[in-house]
Amino acid sequence: MEAGRWAEATPEGYVFDSDGWIISAQHRLKAQANANITLRMRVFPGEPRDIAPFLDQGFRRTAAHLLRVPYATQMGAGARHLAALSDGDRWGMPRYSKVTIPEVVETYHRWPELSWYGSDVWAIQHSVGIPAGPHMAVLAQVARTDHRDKIPEWIEGVRTGYNLGRGDARARLRDRFRNGLQTAGKVNRRDQTYALIVKAWNAYASGTPLTVLKQMASEPLPTVHGFDFKPAAA
Repeated sequence: MEAGRWAEATPEGYVFDSDGWIISAQHRLKAQANANITLRMRVFPGEPRDIAPFLDQGFRRTAAHLLRVPYATQMGAGARHLAALSDGDRWGMPRYSKVTIPEVVETYHRWPELSWYGSDVWAIQHSVGIPAGPHMAVLAQVARTDHRDKIPEWIEGVRTGYNLGRGDARARLRDRFRNGLQTAGKVNRRDQTYALIVKAWNAYASGTPLTVLKQMASEPLPTVHGFDFKPAAA
């Protein structure tokens, strides 16, 4: 743009929804602002918001660009975990990296529970190192079980570590992540992270003391106690 080689006649215009929010234009507009130049471009106002996930799939439009919510990156990661888990393969999440951006956005809207503990889970990631995405995915499932009332105490214990005994699952989880997670053998780091959070939660919810917290490559992914993904309709 600064060199004057940007084609003003490009057929891809600036797209806005009916509320005036940008659907497709933010990167080009930012470039114009940074270059302090004016361009003549086609403008498409009033377009339906639901076309947003399908734009720029050849480029890299992330779910965070489309969700427009606090902690959008972490919410998107949580939704991606849930989408990958919904297939029912419990020997890992092989489809995780293949989940499309539209599917992430759709899953987020099907799981309002993802946003219920966003600030708390982000604070835990910041202070303890437990990744917010899989943690959000676990708590979203828990919120659909009979153990949902235990979530506030879980969050408080994991975040602060205050007055936790050595057998407390929250203390074990904190210990695994505070100094950086060490992978166990050939287990995928993403699977291990998710599995450790689920195992710790299950032990906490059942009141079971936890002496060892680990996930081996030979183990299937644990499921959240009291929750099962329903198979997709044929």
